Amino acid sequence: MSYGAFINSFASVDYHTETADTAITENIQAKDGLRLALLAGSYLNGATAHTLCFMYAKDHASYPGSARNTIDGSTAAHILSNQKVIDVYTAPRDPAGNAAAASDVVAYQLIDGTWEFNTIASVSTNAITLTNDIVGVDAEAGGTALADGAPFMIFGVVGDASYLALPLTASVVNSWGATAGGSGIVLVHPYVGEPFYVYDANATNAGFLNNLLFGYINK
Repeated sequence: MSYGAFINSFASVDYHTETADTAITENIQAKDGLRLALLAGSYLNGATAHTLCFMYAKDHASYPGSARNTIDGSTAAHILSNQKVIDVYTAPRDPAGNAAAASDVVAYQLIDGTWEFNTIASVSTNAITLTNDIVGVDAEAGGTALADGAPFMIFGVVGDASYLALPLTASVVNSWGATAGGSGIVLVHPYVGEPFYVYDANATNAGFLNNLLFGYINK
């Protein structure tokens, strides 16, 4: 199926490799009101099969609002840049339903609509301490970075199994979409206006992410 009529804009990922056993990751921005779609891509795999995971935040059925959470702006200091604590309205959990914990990948929407990615260092009730400072829209100058009620997404870790997967056959170039001679959509985000965290564990033999092309679609 051709996708041209539905495209609003594009985002691309260029070449990326890492030493074997160091994960290859990419933060893919979202846009309000539009859905992320992978249109094309190319990955040269080493001698070990890998899996390219397009991680997203998904609530466990027993804990609505826990992974796809929202920011509680009632503590003014916790919505500023240049600090590490964010409060959320619902007790934070990963997509598998476990209490959110150190090393869980997260993304939160800034006041200009862009998304910032981080990891969790620790959690105390609904207060999440991040590994890195909130950069915000003012490069950590201490101004307002977050809005009350803004989305806070918990992707967790790849073991929480909230992802769309593309298998990477060993020792060949794996291609999708236009890169493979097609013209259709390869995969789409389950939710409108939310980001992807792309992850390959890159185990044993290093892989080479040549490129990925995403579109923002209105469907």
